[in-house]
Amino acid sequence: MNNASYSADVPSSKSDNRLYALDLARFIAMLMMMQGHTLDSLVDSQYLDTSIFPWNIWSFIRGLTAPVFLMVSGAVHVFAMKRDESGRMTSELMKRRIRWAFIILAVGYLLVFPANRIFDLPFIELGAWKGFFQVNILQLTAVTLMGVVWLSRKTRSVESLGKYALGIGLGILLLAPAIHSLDVFALLPEPLAAFFSYRSGSIFPIFPFSAFMFLGVAIGAFLKCLPTSAGRTEYIKKKGLYAAVATFGIAAVVWAIYLAVPMPNLNYQLVHPAFMLLRAGIVLAIFTVAAYISGKTTSFNKHYSFFSTKSLHIYVIHLVLLYGTPWFNSVARWYPKLLTLEQGLALVPAIVGTTILIVLASNYVQKNIRLGDAFLRYSFGTVLAYALLR
Repeated sequence: MNNASYSADVPSSKSDNRLYALDLARFIAMLMMMQGHTLDSLVDSQYLDTSIFPWNIWSFIRGLTAPVFLMVSGAVHVFAMKRDESGRMTSELMKRRIRWAFIILAVGYLLVFPANRIFDLPFIELGAWKGFFQVNILQLTAVTLMGVVWLSRKTRSVESLGKYALGIGLGILLLAPAIHSLDVFALLPEPLAAFFSYRSGSIFPIFPFSAFMFLGVAIGAFLKCLPTSAGRTEYIKKKGLYAAVATFGIAAVVWAIYLAVPMPNLNYQLVHPAFMLLRAGIVLAIFTVAAYISGKTTSFNKHYSFFSTKSLHIYVIHLVLLYGTPWFNSVARWYPKLLTLEQGLALVPAIVGTTILIVLASNYVQKNIRLGDAFLRYSFGTVLAYALLR
């Protein structure tokens, strides 16, 4: 859920800025995401009831994947940032990031394109348009990245970027209940309102989920002020759990404060600031565990790094394998919640393994075949144009 290469956002593995703990955390989240989507889309609810143990725990853990992705993306943004003489993000980097955000946004909407051809759009029913405008993780990531780029351009130092990002992140969390109490669809057109409400089926509205990327920026800014990558990893090992516990404490205080605030008809797990802070604290604990594991498995760090930078590829490929595209179907559309648990579990390694093999094959073509990158890019563009215009 970040970028394909967040190549503009991720330093090379030779850089002293590399934090393999974050790469590993994102890699683990990717594995959890793929198995979660596979089981949820294919297994009959009678075998996978998220209201009972152990599937309620499984469902809660699934809810941590997006916060991990977003917080890692925010931190990565800081480490890869270049600033000009005035201390602002360079214009060139700003343009690359904005361009990348629009690419992510376009991919997010193309995955749910409501027609087989552009010429069919005038005949699409209202319900299909509502599904098209629903905000998923790619749309959220793109819009939030634009906000982070704006903040990076406005601030003149890493320290000030971190402070403002922390304030914005906490502000988004605290305002989430108030925003979701409004009828935003009466105030804004549906394509915009869907970014602020769950009501139309959006999964990741700005309030509260954008907060996780801004909190990641704050973490990244703090860590970048430490002198070396090794020192940062050691700091995460020594202080990460303390930070997690402190976040849990803040969540408890926020919960107590909000007890006096009526929130009728709001799902606490989706909008309550305390619940979101609980998730953020768990992500900090995950970062700590990842720092220990990456330190013990240094020979695998380059692999964590590689798959971390291919997170958008992995996200899109596994969704196409599961659901197909607007132009062809796949297993989750042929057997939606129709399989037994055993059948679903058997398909998990198939989806994960095929996704990883496709990513590796694509990388091989790009690196070893002349004009491989351009060939893949133009081939994709040609196929997409044909599908939309045929």
